[in-house]
Amino acid sequence: MKQEIRMPKLGESITEGTIVQWLKQPGDMVEKDENLLEISTDKVDSEIPSPFAGKLVELKAEANDVVEVDSVIAIIETEGGGTGDDADAAGDDSDEAPAGDNGAAESREAADAAPAERDSGGSANGNGGGVMDVEMPKLGESITEGTIVKWLKQPGDTIEKDENLLEISTDKVDSEIPSPYAGTVKELMAGEGDVVEVGSVIARIESGAGAATGESKPSPTPSEKNPAESGDGAPSRSSDEPAAAEQGGGEVPREAGGRFYSPLVRSIARKEGVGARELEQIPGSGLHGRVTKKDILAYLEGGRQAPAAQPKAAPADRPAAKAPAAAQPQAKPAPSTEEVAAKYDEQDVEIIPMDNIRKKIADHMVMSKNTSPHVYGVAEVDFTRVMGILKKHKAAFQEKEGMKLTVNPFILFAANKALADFPMVNSSVEGHTIVRRKAVNLGMAVATERGLLVPTIKNADMLNFRGLARSAYDLAIKARDKKLTLEEIQGATFTVTNYGVFGNVIGFPIINQPNVAILGVAAIKKRPVVIESEAGDTIGIRQIGFLTLSYDHRIVDGELGDKFLQRVVHYLHNFEETWL
Repeated sequence: MKQEIRMPKLGESITEGTIVQWLKQPGDMVEKDENLLEISTDKVDSEIPSPFAGKLVELKAEANDVVEVDSVIAIIETEGGGTGDDADAAGDDSDEAPAGDNGAAESREAADAAPAERDSGGSANGNGGGVMDVEMPKLGESITEGTIVKWLKQPGDTIEKDENLLEISTDKVDSEIPSPYAGTVKELMAGEGDVVEVGSVIARIESGAGAATGESKPSPTPSEKNPAESGDGAPSRSSDEPAAAEQGGGEVPREAGGRFYSPLVRSIARKEGVGARELEQIPGSGLHGRVTKKDILAYLEGGRQAPAAQPKAAPADRPAAKAPAAAQPQAKPAPSTEEVAAKYDEQDVEIIPMDNIRKKIADHMVMSKNTSPHVYGVAEVDFTRVMGILKKHKAAFQEKEGMKLTVNPFILFAANKALADFPMVNSSVEGHTIVRRKAVNLGMAVATERGLLVPTIKNADMLNFRGLARSAYDLAIKARDKKLTLEEIQGATFTVTNYGVFGNVIGFPIINQPNVAILGVAAIKKRPVVIESEAGDTIGIRQIGFLTLSYDHRIVDGELGDKFLQRVVHYLHNFEETWL
């Protein structure tokens, strides 16, 4: 069947993209996740992988064309066969097409599609019916698995393309996942609560003629499956794979060493006996260092280098190396909910299992405390000038910008300027190496019904006051409406949290890894304060609040932390109305 390829939306503010070059031409075969084209936007250049496996039959836009997001840019013919006039023209010839030409992925789809067509009484040249795999999506570079929270459709239900199919949860965010196909849900390959690796098949959708009849046989639930048949439906290991294991790590995962490997690259690696460790050594020319087909073929043609020798499990010349590890007591696994319930069976308590987001928050907080030696600084801030400016411009700001002016953008703006003065605070640590970030991505902690989220204002150092205010407002609304994308909650280089919104006057937040500092904002309250002047000391009513800075003592010493915090205070005490 013919599938449309559309110009992807790479960001909230992106409305169009320029096609730089097509990596495939009409008539070429393309694997699912194999790079299809390069596009350029006003933010980034990206290689775009194909969402389908099949034959590229038509390009709807040429190189250098500027195309709006969601416009059709290409057509790919998949295993299901053509539709409409194309299917009629194909006739019975489609039955004679060799299934093996498109690789293992398409062979699997063909095997799935055939029984579906027989069940519905259809034929290969009917209406393009077939069974399509739905895979656990990759929602970010660092995401390797997700938890299925809830299926919104069940086997036998009809579904439209882009209609929400399920909810998944990762260590970053909960997301509703739309269906990539229209048809009938044939089978669920994983149950609610299951943790599934990215790229694994989680459902199958029957489209075309088979789906139209609604007569597909019911499929077993994941718990009824033979263990050998569950998982991602990938073909069984070939005889080439043991050789790969001997040469550097066995089966190549979809992601290893911080890089994603497409099915085509993994297929070539399997065939040529290139293991995971060896593959990590190949320089990648694709997006984020991704190894492309061209990269691995060039590596093989250039007389591949043997992978670096792997250390033995127990080197004879270093017997003491494993002794400390052996001496360490093994960490006791956390008790299950059932074990905790049994422990308190006779007591008047309520047992509340953590949801996935709460588990991730808990793990992240413990990891941060174990990673960073926290040091804290506290500074008193006189917000009287800021509150005066806010009151003076509040009505005009809301009329022009359509949102309320609050104290938050003043604090974000002051922190932004202080980070420019002390760039080491805008850093992260990897081992014994400091990574100083050139761009400032301001994270701002937002309390939601489901837990704490940290949406991020990207490139905050490039924004003026109103730009920061608008970005902060939009992200806060999205956080509370559960509409944040993964891109919007990752990549923070410095974080601000406002515990004062609940009236608290002091707090010591935990650093948001991999940041090295987090700024806490307390409630602002009117207090009697001694005011020094040339005429003498007086007592006045001022609007006072505290700022706290938690910082990582591995790279932020007391001098740097204190100077940074006082610079934030300085910008708030001396805030200029022209900055608005």
